[in-house]
Amino acid sequence: MSPLHIRPIARRRFVQGLAIGGAVAGFAPALLARSAPVSPAELSGTEFDLEIAELPVNFTGKRRIATAVNGSVPAPVLRLREGDTVTLRVRNGLKEMSSIHWHGIIVPAEMDGVPGISFAGIAPGETFTYRFEVRQSGTYWYHAHTLAEQTGLYGAIIVEPKQAPAARAPDRDYCIVLSDWSDEPPLQIFLNLKKQSSYYNFAQPTAGDFLKDVGAMGLGKALERRRMWNSSRMNPTDYSDVSAATYTYLMKASPQGLCARQRFGRHNANIG
Repeated sequence: MSPLHIRPIARRRFVQGLAIGGAVAGFAPALLARSAPVSPAELSGTEFDLEIAELPVNFTGKRRIATAVNGSVPAPVLRLREGDTVTLRVRNGLKEMSSIHWHGIIVPAEMDGVPGISFAGIAPGETFTYRFEVRQSGTYWYHAHTLAEQTGLYGAIIVEPKQAPAARAPDRDYCIVLSDWSDEPPLQIFLNLKKQSSYYNFAQPTAGDFLKDVGAMGLGKALERRRMWNSSRMNPTDYSDVSAATYTYLMKASPQGLCARQRFGRHNANIG
């Protein structure tokens, strides 16, 4: 990983605050429709109570409804221990079916949390109890399998190893969750992409681009390049199905106990 270069503020001040762009997830529940953001709770132990519910947010200057867990976006960090048997009671406070899938965690099929495959989903107002033995260690995440992950239902899982590692433990252990946000409903984004895979690509190659290629590499190579892209049924600017015109991003890091925050634009930081 290349070093972080920041001109306006020293590198050591980076941990006091990082904000890039307009809005979405990071180390905090991200600019919710209340006052100052706070870090998502960290829950530990073997018994957990999680409630899925709507939460008013304003990430982009427009009020929208996110899907929160225990009132937090991202959802609380779950800190588990390898070898423990954990019980997670999840109540669905939404008006539609919901779910939680434990991504990367080895669990029995009926505890996997994928509606229509491993269980029926969690009906509105109902509570589903997940119970499984934690058989691994590492950093994972949990999320909905019912579109709600696009509106905020996601969180980190940290599984401590049964035996402490030989290396010296760090003085502080922070978990940073990066995500994205769109004011468009997730279902509408999917429908747009289903109609046209390049729906959000606003940098389609033009005749002017072709003429530039001709000038740079000659007519033969320019035609060959164009034929290659046409045969692959995509174009050289097809980097992502959903572009930055759809999503805006906020990266924010502020360790607990520090109040000062520094903001800087993406042109001032190089994160490799």
